[in-house]
Amino acid sequence: MKNKSPFGLNEWLLYLQDRKFPVGSDSIAKLRKQIKTPDATLDRMQKNIASEPMLAFAILNQANAIVTYKRNDIKSPIHAASMIGMSGISKVFESLEPYTPIAKNHVHRAFSREVQISYEAAFMARRWAIEKKISHIEDIFWVTFFRDAVRWLLWFHAHDEMEQITQKIRRNETNIAAENSILGCRIDELTVALFKHWQVPSVILDSFLTDQIPTAEELQSIARLTHTPDQLPGFAEDKRITILMNSPLILAYCASKVSQEANVVGWGSKNLPFYYRVIAAIIHIRLGDAIQSTHFATAEAALDARYSIKPSLAAQLLSPILFTRTEAAAKSSTKKIKANPLTQLQAKLTDVTDKKQRATLAMKALLAIFKDQSGQVLILKHSNTSNKLSPMLQYGYDINTLKSIRWNSPSNIISKLVRKRVAVHFDDQKFSSMAKDMPEGVEALLSSKQHLFLASSPANETDTYIYWLAGKEQLNRDQFETFKRVIKLAD
Repeated sequence: MKNKSPFGLNEWLLYLQDRKFPVGSDSIAKLRKQIKTPDATLDRMQKNIASEPMLAFAILNQANAIVTYKRNDIKSPIHAASMIGMSGISKVFESLEPYTPIAKNHVHRAFSREVQISYEAAFMARRWAIEKKISHIEDIFWVTFFRDAVRWLLWFHAHDEMEQITQKIRRNETNIAAENSILGCRIDELTVALFKHWQVPSVILDSFLTDQIPTAEELQSIARLTHTPDQLPGFAEDKRITILMNSPLILAYCASKVSQEANVVGWGSKNLPFYYRVIAAIIHIRLGDAIQSTHFATAEAALDARYSIKPSLAAQLLSPILFTRTEAAAKSSTKKIKANPLTQLQAKLTDVTDKKQRATLAMKALLAIFKDQSGQVLILKHSNTSNKLSPMLQYGYDINTLKSIRWNSPSNIISKLVRKRVAVHFDDQKFSSMAKDMPEGVEALLSSKQHLFLASSPANETDTYIYWLAGKEQLNRDQFETFKRVIKLAD
């Protein structure tokens, strides 16, 4: 990119909205020739259309823009081509930019790699849809494939910025933080804006909207339905979550996340087990079956091999060191992981499903992270069935003092924590006034100079854990965010 790169949603929208879609020059020439041939049929063009993702995307958008009285969105590019005919396809050339793919060109390789990642995601979504016995499986495939089309374009027109984002994510920065720091906006919100401008089928657009896709909190609730690896997941009681779990769009959303995570971070990513739990709950199968189904989908994508610019996820699954990084780099990465308590916690939680064990690991992580700022951590357990609150785990407190506190006396703060997921930071100003709203006798645990972090986390349908961390003196906002992150990991 020349001069200063765009920054912020509006600048990126202006930069990309009128960009033509890159398509191999040979494919464009072949398609032009096919259209001019008197005996040409759409059947003969199918292979050419399907082999060029941006050509297929352009035809899909063209069909949804010009075809009236269609009962539903047109989702398949082959269906789209049949709907608009030869004359409609010929109009698509105006939106295409011919280029000659060069194997050694890093931009061309990155563009093709990103298409392959979307292709692997589409196979995951289709495999999960088969397991869930959903109709219109091919529609789910194409929705998943095309939902990351803006990522393809970003890698083609803004390669350096996307490379910076990738490096930040590999250094354990969140996707949202990495995208905002480099682009000034989230890729998803840019995608929604561009899809509206291009008149992309609404069902693909819906796969980004919170009306159709669960929030982070709702994803946590879905994941918690998968209690243990050996048992079938439970059923959601919340009506909205039940509706979301039965929508095919959640499969497209999760498949994109899993494919991106496995390709960018690797199969060793500590975020993947969370999505496995989500998928197990959605399909209502055991956790091991959800993992097996995901891995099988990557093998199906590798066998199809329509796009193969990078080692397939199936190959990476067989040998991460051989197909991704060198052994030295892998060992170096492992050393870095061991030095970070948050990353250590993620690693330890991977195979732990028992809620009390996860809470214990979270408490140890808090003690390691706040070793210079706090030596006192307490985890309380509230039973909704008996409406009783009691200490479950503790470090740094006198046991007799804990026993002397009337934990079940009226408390506005505890009631608020139990009702919904809340995190609170009591600083110097709030500290003096909060005592009257806490259980009787709690003042024996605290001094007026201390800061206190409290957060609630539903353990299951009947129990809630309340995490308590008291600082030696003052605690800041960044430390509070770290405290909340530890608890989210333990959920």
